Amino acid sequence: MNITKENILAKVNSYDILNHYLLPYHKENKLLAAKNISNPFLAEKQDTPSFNIFPSMGTGEWRYNDFATGDSGSCFDLVMKLKNISFVEALKTINSDMNLCLEDNSNNNQIVNVIPTVKQETDEFDKMKPAKRFTITKRAFTPNDYDFWNKFKINIQTLERFNVVPLASYSAFKADGNPYEIKSFGSKLIYAYDNGDWAKIYKPLDDKKFKFQFLGIKEMGFIFGWKQLPETGDLVFITGGEKDVICLSSQGFNAITLNSETSNLQDETAEELKKRFKNVIVLYDNDATGIKQSKHLAATYQIKRLELPKIANNGKDISDFFAQGGTIEVFNQLVEDTLIKPISEIEEVEKVIYNAVELMEMGDDETRYLIDPIFPQKGSAVIAGKPDTGKSQFARQLCIQVALGIKDFIGFQLNITHNKALYVATEDNKENTKSLLKKQLKGLDKDPKDNLRFIFADTMEQEEILTQIENALTEEPADLVVVDSFGDIFKGGDTNNNMAMRNTVKSFDKIAKHHNCLVLFVHHINKGAYRVAPGQEHIQGGAGLVQKVRLAIQLSEGEGNTRYFTVVKGNYCPKEYKQNSIELNFSEDTFLFSNTGRMIPTAELGTQPGAKGKDEKFNELEEIAKTIFGDRLVSTGNFVKRFCEITGKSIPTGKRAHANLIKFDIIEKCNGVYRLKNNTLLDDNEEAIEDDNGIDF
Repeated sequence: MNITKENILAKVNSYDILNHYLLPYHKENKLLAAKNISNPFLAEKQDTPSFNIFPSMGTGEWRYNDFATGDSGSCFDLVMKLKNISFVEALKTINSDMNLCLEDNSNNNQIVNVIPTVKQETDEFDKMKPAKRFTITKRAFTPNDYDFWNKFKINIQTLERFNVVPLASYSAFKADGNPYEIKSFGSKLIYAYDNGDWAKIYKPLDDKKFKFQFLGIKEMGFIFGWKQLPETGDLVFITGGEKDVICLSSQGFNAITLNSETSNLQDETAEELKKRFKNVIVLYDNDATGIKQSKHLAATYQIKRLELPKIANNGKDISDFFAQGGTIEVFNQLVEDTLIKPISEIEEVEKVIYNAVELMEMGDDETRYLIDPIFPQKGSAVIAGKPDTGKSQFARQLCIQVALGIKDFIGFQLNITHNKALYVATEDNKENTKSLLKKQLKGLDKDPKDNLRFIFADTMEQEEILTQIENALTEEPADLVVVDSFGDIFKGGDTNNNMAMRNTVKSFDKIAKHHNCLVLFVHHINKGAYRVAPGQEHIQGGAGLVQKVRLAIQLSEGEGNTRYFTVVKGNYCPKEYKQNSIELNFSEDTFLFSNTGRMIPTAELGTQPGAKGKDEKFNELEEIAKTIFGDRLVSTGNFVKRFCEITGKSIPTGKRAHANLIKFDIIEKCNGVYRLKNNTLLDDNEEAIEDDNGIDF
């Protein structure tokens, strides 16, 4: 039988081909349908895996898909893309790798079944073109190269030993077959870990997502540094990256690295290392992922682990250690201390499998609360509401009272262990936070304490925020972490994507579980829920968010300074707090909440007394807006001035009215000023009414 698509599929199905070539990229024996794994075509592991396989409806053919990039294809497409080869070469590769024993008649210039017999196979005919290639253009080392590597205590001789070469340029082909070239110029440094048939590109000064790139067909099971190891030795390190290996080698140590810190160490590899070397030490980054994975490897294979001390400027690996002034003497002492420590003292990975007897013998099974009996002591929770209900003030007040050791919060008992809280602000800056904190502390008649810490994260990505929280809690444990707001730390393009929502919560849940604290998210509700009774379905983010957190609270607005505290989801919350809402008073002078002692059936909140009055006020505000704006562009200051003239109310009330018009989508911004929403009568070039009222904004 000749090597054709049909003959291959007669011997092995499309699932087996996909599963075979995707084995290095997941931890399962068999990849399940719709089970997301990291995209194998990307140089770095995805934080939120988006790649999966699935059987096609009707045909039953197994295909791959990546919902993040939109890329999809057959098992043959996968092999072509992974190996960077043509369709015919992919057929030969599958035949060889899977031992199908089909005959290769290509040497006789006979191509079987090239002409498609059905329409959809024309794509395969188009793919029968020469294999894509890559080229790297090497250059000599320059003073810039010496300066870069020298700060990590890495010498040129070691770089040459590990085939690290500086590049003038490299070229390859895009997914669509078009060629491209990347050149080194000025301070743009490009290096290649040159492995002959393939290379890993390293651009140290580029953004994280562009730093690494694979060219050519990566060798299956390749371990960087393995070829440079001696036959036997006293010590070998398992590190988190190529630069770490080279750095250690420059200092006279043996080292290897897996594909990443989250890659699995094969049993046979671990056993061979232990036979050839007297000691094996895991030396990963000192961040949360590195620490967790090094503990896992050390416990699994009964080897030792070295955890680096805190490094300046957010350094985390051994190359950063030396770059930030760490000396070989200090490192040698760390190694010596690690070798002295018995393997029996290695911290075990967290146990996750228990039998029924073990569970029953665990002792205290009472539910523990931070705020008894509503807020859990550990896990994640969310408080949501529309703008201006005071949800951020509520969360900040809770943090303040935890830090001050006040045992009562809105009439409920606070069970505090550390008297410490951490507030992550993604919206308010230091100046705004100081002003709000000052007002709330004055209302409580208390002085500030350093037990309350703030992380200002308006420019941080989710990974940076997680790292900062992990570091802060490692340094000083806390009872409560507030993240204000959830929308800024959500990593995903679609807030209705349940999996992305759950993955975001899961990342913070891990921290809460590890540090035995509560993480409280501040979030929003949907605009359509502003005037209806509270419910978990109104919280932005679909079911994924509410399903994953242990507690969900909705803060609603009543008449005047009245607010309603409603438990819309509570795993261990008494039924009375789920069926009834707690009435609170919110002081605009102190930004503090207090319990009025009243509870109202939650179902009545959508049609509670005063709702008609609120609608009338809304309609009145809308009419005032029409009077002031009409067909004109109006500045904020001029609106406030006219509003005060019409209503006789104060400037602050006018400012709030203007803010409400924006939030209720009654007005919109246009060229730095405002107009009525959906007003098409105005020309964008029309001049605005001058802001000459002297009101400072």
